[in-house]
Amino acid sequence: MRKHFYILIVLLLSFSVKAQSNIIAHNSGNTMYASPIPVVDSIKFNTSDAKFHLSGSVASLDLPKNIVDSLTFSPTTVSLTKIYIIYKGSDNATIINPYAAQGVNITATGGTVNVVSTATISNLEYNLLGTSTTGSLTMSSALPANFVLNTLNITNASGPAINITGGQPHTFTLQAGTVNSLTDGSSSTKNGTLQTDGKILFNGTGTLNIKGIKKHGVSTSSGIEVQNGTIKVISAASDGFHSEGYTMSNGTVNITATGDAIDAGDTAISISGGNIAAALASADVKAIKTGTSTIGISGGTFNLTLTGAQSKAISAKGNITFDGGSITASLSGAAVLTASGSGYDPSYSTAIKTDAGVIINGGTFNLSLASTANGGKGISAGQNITINNGNITITNTGNGATYTNTNGVLDSYSASAITADGNLLINAGTVTTTSSGSGGKGLKADGTVTIGSTTGNPTLMIKTTGARFLVSGTDYSHPKTLVAAGAVTINNGNNTFNSTDDGIHSDASITISGGTNTVSAISATSGVGEGIEAPIITLAGGVNHITASNDGINATYGTVAGGTEANDNSHLYITGGIHVVTGSDAIDSNGNITVTGGTTIVNGPTSQPEEGIDYNGTFLMNGGLLISGGSNSNMTKAMGAASTQVGMYLKSSAQLATTSLLHIENATGTEMVTFKPKNGVYYFHFSSPNLNKNVVYKVYFGGSYTGGSYVGGTSGWGLYTGGTYSNTGGTLKSTFTTSPTNTVNTVSF
Repeated sequence: MRKHFYILIVLLLSFSVKAQSNIIAHNSGNTMYASPIPVVDSIKFNTSDAKFHLSGSVASLDLPKNIVDSLTFSPTTVSLTKIYIIYKGSDNATIINPYAAQGVNITATGGTVNVVSTATISNLEYNLLGTSTTGSLTMSSALPANFVLNTLNITNASGPAINITGGQPHTFTLQAGTVNSLTDGSSSTKNGTLQTDGKILFNGTGTLNIKGIKKHGVSTSSGIEVQNGTIKVISAASDGFHSEGYTMSNGTVNITATGDAIDAGDTAISISGGNIAAALASADVKAIKTGTSTIGISGGTFNLTLTGAQSKAISAKGNITFDGGSITASLSGAAVLTASGSGYDPSYSTAIKTDAGVIINGGTFNLSLASTANGGKGISAGQNITINNGNITITNTGNGATYTNTNGVLDSYSASAITADGNLLINAGTVTTTSSGSGGKGLKADGTVTIGSTTGNPTLMIKTTGARFLVSGTDYSHPKTLVAAGAVTINNGNNTFNSTDDGIHSDASITISGGTNTVSAISATSGVGEGIEAPIITLAGGVNHITASNDGINATYGTVAGGTEANDNSHLYITGGIHVVTGSDAIDSNGNITVTGGTTIVNGPTSQPEEGIDYNGTFLMNGGLLISGGSNSNMTKAMGAASTQVGMYLKSSAQLATTSLLHIENATGTEMVTFKPKNGVYYFHFSSPNLNKNVVYKVYFGGSYTGGSYVGGTSGWGLYTGGTYSNTGGTLKSTFTTSPTNTVNTVSF
């Protein structure tokens, strides 16, 4: 091979020397080197054919053969515009420097290359090639430069592979089709394998592999911008990328590190595209982190895996805003209790965490927390969380636990899918959460929760399947699908809340004015499972299906001394909408109930002492339609005498079975109500704007109903509408005349 190449060169020289006066060496499409032919007296290969040597009275240069694409000849003088630094194993590096007379001074000693540039030309191109196991590049420059990495492999056991000072922004272009590598050593006195004190920009389509043996993979006191290329931090003793600020629009970044993957210091992070993957195993680390600043993500694909205790996938102290992107995060690290005050301060693994607010305008999120991530959070904000769009899926299997808080009091924590120390607002988008750990929460806010708006129509599927756990005495930490210290308002949406304990709870109030809302709170533990619970509950609209193993709707200020049988001034208001409610006490108000509109369909238990409707204060029927069936409990009471709409309180000595119907019509046969119970029931509350005083009504058990459907779309039971009732096979239980003066009519049969 060497012989053939040598003969070719000789023939080319002999035929063209008179017409062509320059020999040119090319690399990657660029002119790497040029020399007048008359001064070249030989082109020789070394014994291994690995490189050849050009020598003559002027030219003398060693070039590795594998970096030369071609040799050509030109009759005109060729101007060189690019600097080449070519590493050759343990030999001195070959330097091609056309700017030596313009202030670029390059020296090489045993693979250690030092560049001092005082040139006044910005963005000079330095092409870095070759391999050195004992090499490095150190540079000081007063102006920006562009470094083209073209199959560069440098290992420097005593310092950074590349170290650049001067505070200037520098571009690192990864040559297409090349794989490059940089490695430092444990005896390095610097922080990074690739170290600068200016901004670092990555572009090109090649690959750069980095090992940070001493500390960080890439380190700069300025920012990092990834425009393109594949940068892999194979390992880092501390952070993968350590900078002040991070920007990314394209390319791929893969990081395995002992510390954080991307630490942007106290400067903002902005990501609009590209791919980021991180695998972190240490405790208390972050995949993407800024200290006091903000994070903005509008695009890109993220795959973040963290297995260490109390770690965070995306973390900031400022706002985190998502306008797009696909974020997948998996966390499995345990909670950590740090000694503080008279006890401990807990910290949890969290997929998205900020001390400020989270704003989600778009994007796809798949966040998962393993059972080992006890107390873990999917999205956690120290202030507000606002979701305007996007597709969010959170699976959290972490358990809750007890601990002694900083005040020395036994306390508890629990895992949650989404938690805000401020308010939670979900205007639109799809949110799907599953919390299966003990005491787990779906949506949680220390402030208010608002779902939907007049134009925003979100889809929520919130599920908790864990068990409650004892904190102390009779105090338990209960799983809840939605819990807030402030008001809960549902304006719109297609919302499903499915819990093995409590459904929707607010310490202040719950208002539902729109949407289709399904709440299922079914617990295997006796006396547990509240559908919706708050001191003040207002049902003003929407189609609402509420099913609970304990109270379907519970208006209460909570347990007070002496129990909860006295009026605590809590209040349930029903002003509009369709509400289908079942439970042990289907509706239970420790205070008052006022109905002025809407359609309310209630089914309580078969057996006393629980009831269809239970209240301790007043129960006023002033409008709307209500039909309720419940047990024959002696505690069941009629509506209050101050009600303004005519109503009936019917007490049957025989049970109305689930296979039968309650039908009420007037003397002319006009249907007032036809109701099929979910459970066998005895006592009924019924009121409608169609009822009048001093009118004869008939009450039937049994019969049949053809056509029509159930109001609210229930299946197998409920309030019939749109069909025809037949009393064939039915039993006339009572014929009575409503009072000419009173609105409440108690009828026993």
